[in-house]
Amino acid sequence: MVINNLEQQSKRIEVIDVLRGFTLFGIILVHMTEQYYAGQPPEQFANFGSKSLIDGIVSGFVAIFIQGKFYMIFSFLFGLSFYLQLSKSDGSLRFVTHFFWRLLILFGIGFIHHLHYRGDILTIYAMLGLGLLLSYRLPDKYLLILALLLVLNVPSVIVRLIDVIVASPNWQNPFQNVDQDSLLAYFNTVKSGTYFEILKANLAEFLPKFEFQIFYGRIYITMGLFLLGLYAGRKNVFDKIELQKPLFKKLLKVSLWTLLGCVLFSLAFFGGAQALGIKLSNQTQWLVGGGVFDIFNAVFATIYTTGILLLFQKDKWKSRLMHFYAVGRMGLTTYLTQTFFGIMIFFSMGFGLLGEIGSGVAFVIAIGLFIIQIQFSKFWLARFQYGIFEWLWRSLTYLKIQPLKKKSDLKLESA
Repeated sequence: MVINNLEQQSKRIEVIDVLRGFTLFGIILVHMTEQYYAGQPPEQFANFGSKSLIDGIVSGFVAIFIQGKFYMIFSFLFGLSFYLQLSKSDGSLRFVTHFFWRLLILFGIGFIHHLHYRGDILTIYAMLGLGLLLSYRLPDKYLLILALLLVLNVPSVIVRLIDVIVASPNWQNPFQNVDQDSLLAYFNTVKSGTYFEILKANLAEFLPKFEFQIFYGRIYITMGLFLLGLYAGRKNVFDKIELQKPLFKKLLKVSLWTLLGCVLFSLAFFGGAQALGIKLSNQTQWLVGGGVFDIFNAVFATIYTTGILLLFQKDKWKSRLMHFYAVGRMGLTTYLTQTFFGIMIFFSMGFGLLGEIGSGVAFVIAIGLFIIQIQFSKFWLARFQYGIFEWLWRSLTYLKIQPLKKKSDLKLESA
């Protein structure tokens, strides 16, 4: 019985790490094709990654199929990981203080990361992680309702609806009308500034990053995905996944039909308005377009997740998907080293290639780097228990240096 439980837990953790690794592949594709800029460029460099038709095709592919989808899976897995930690404890005050301390450390790591790359998500995760501590005792019914309301970005929908009702003629998206001089200054800083100038510029971007998250509703969606991951853990969705096939197939089917519905609705609404000569206000476009876009991303993320879970149950596909296992298991290290390579390629502290290469070349570089990360992760985890940043996080959590080498290696050394 104990052996069966261990096998079941091992299989659950395998598929979770595979999903995380797959997500990190999508993340590096997005960040590399964006050339680790993570923001609106100045008008004179508006299309700095588009050098050819191929670049345009690659950018379009990333925007439709990858951008905004993989961070959702990553966020869902964060909530699921919280449940796995919670399930190993008694949920007492000790667990709460321990997890709070882990979040503080994660925030510190993330803040240093943000100083080098303003697109950092770790600081956001660390702050939203407090929401998990406040809501993990909610009954299943209320947890699911709250999660779905947030994933569907209902708080933003309400704000946008109010904007439509108020109908101010001067309404503008504040993140599409930023002062061009400040945009150009940031671009020039990361392109040719000194290391400390880049740190200073990114420090100034810390609060605007959260304002961006709130305005677009990403902060609500991320919190909702945390809660949805917690709910999925409670419902043992990842235990004995072979028994969950009907659920995964149903979710996949519903998602595909919803995806088609989003496309048809958008064509009918916006195309119909144009055909009838109806001029939609900016607020209305933002309300309808933003809402459809959020659903579109959530549906795509569900398709990817259920697709992986179904394929993982086929022996041939499982062996292929297991290539994502090692990079997923050391996900923090993978994520941070991706940024290191990115800023060394594009920022002035490295080769300074920002705007010098197209999205197509950046896409190929991303694939090559991820293959290297796969091989390195396999090599590393064959010898060590954790990724280097996982080890650092763990050591700081316990305020004690944790053993890094695998026990078998330690025994060989002592012999």
